[in-house]
Amino acid sequence: MTQSSVEWAVSDDLVAALDATVARARGSALYRERLAGVRIRSLADLRGLPLTTRADLQAAGAHGTRALPLARVCHYGESSGTSGASNSTWLTAEDFRRDADAIRAAHPDVFAPGRIILNRFPFMAAPAHLIQLIAERGGGVAIPAGNINWDVPFPRALELARRTGANLLAALPLEPVVLGELARAQGIDPARVGLDTLFLGGAPVPPALQRRLARVWGARVIELYGSTETMLIGTSCPAGTLHPETTLAYCEVLPLEGAEEGRLVVTTIGVEGSPLVRFDTGDLVRVTTACACGDPRPGLVVLGRAPDAVEIAGRRLYPYDLIDAAAAAADALDSSVFFIVILADRVLVRIEARTNGTGDPAAAFRARLPGVPVELEPVEPGMLLDVEMLSRSPHVYKPVVLADWRRPGRRILTVDEGMIEWPRPTWAEGRRWLRRRLSTAARRRRLGRDLARGADG
Repeated sequence: MTQSSVEWAVSDDLVAALDATVARARGSALYRERLAGVRIRSLADLRGLPLTTRADLQAAGAHGTRALPLARVCHYGESSGTSGASNSTWLTAEDFRRDADAIRAAHPDVFAPGRIILNRFPFMAAPAHLIQLIAERGGGVAIPAGNINWDVPFPRALELARRTGANLLAALPLEPVVLGELARAQGIDPARVGLDTLFLGGAPVPPALQRRLARVWGARVIELYGSTETMLIGTSCPAGTLHPETTLAYCEVLPLEGAEEGRLVVTTIGVEGSPLVRFDTGDLVRVTTACACGDPRPGLVVLGRAPDAVEIAGRRLYPYDLIDAAAAAADALDSSVFFIVILADRVLVRIEARTNGTGDPAAAFRARLPGVPVELEPVEPGMLLDVEMLSRSPHVYKPVVLADWRRPGRRILTVDEGMIEWPRPTWAEGRRWLRRRLSTAARRRRLGRDLARGADG
């Protein structure tokens, strides 16, 4: 496998940092033998080492990646497990400090004294702790309001933002969609809530979705990229380009044969607790250059995990592409709420629509994915995202807006089904819930028959 032709700046300091990472990594059971005697004197030395896979991390066990005694560690984290088994990470206070300082240095106007941050990242995820630490180090006032939280359901989060005059929402990308719908249900224009920045990470945030959220909230959108295993990889600049933090991670892009995109491989520089050497993130990326912001570092477009790629109509599509096109279609109907279903012969995009809108959703979709067969299904408000029921549910999961029905697992058709555990409803809510369930079940059966006919054909 060849290295990408795009190179990050190479210096003696970088080579020394990579050598130090290898030396630290030998302290873990994972790397003790495989890196015995290894020194990094050039990038060729690094690239000669085998990749570290997620299977390697899982085989190492909970403590297998830990390279330091427990007395020097302050945090244990696990990946969400959305793509398989969870991976374990051990972090030091310095690991958090480096990431927090890098985020604040990249966005000094966003994370500044006196600015109020509604921190909706789940508590198990490292970004929640990074936001708190940024505030503690002078970057604002944090409100700990993680969305997987019995104490702060969506209505209270919206109320907190309004009552405190919050300036910044730090959250998963679907959070401002849900809060925006909840605000509208209460007769509130989201743009008048007062948030001026949306700091979003944990899932793709393609341009069409960014533009929609920016317009609905009257806010700037910043994309955060990293993982439980690697910690911070980068954030987006004012021009919207995601630039890697080269002092924290060394990135390699291993190109796929005959494709523009490649697999992202990361060697951590800024992690002491569980350092990783040539970790195959599983993410597919495109590399960009010559950003309008003037930053000389290349940019990354994160397309999604390799197993999540979809083959349809002779094309290979990624979650980033599908969400971008679906968000554009929804925007044409003046909506932020959509759900994507991959069927045998087409992409189904279900969109909550209050009005007929002024745009052409099919044209908006095809402008981004020409030649991809698509069915646009407008549904009435509340069919995909019932904010009344959601506002009463204390048990919320990491949300999804895309389901590939051609693969084993649940055949999800709505945002609700993928993110919440239902509370006990009132009679009125129960009637609405039953109507929605029956309608969704009927649609599921029809699509299932379509899928079966397509497979037989």
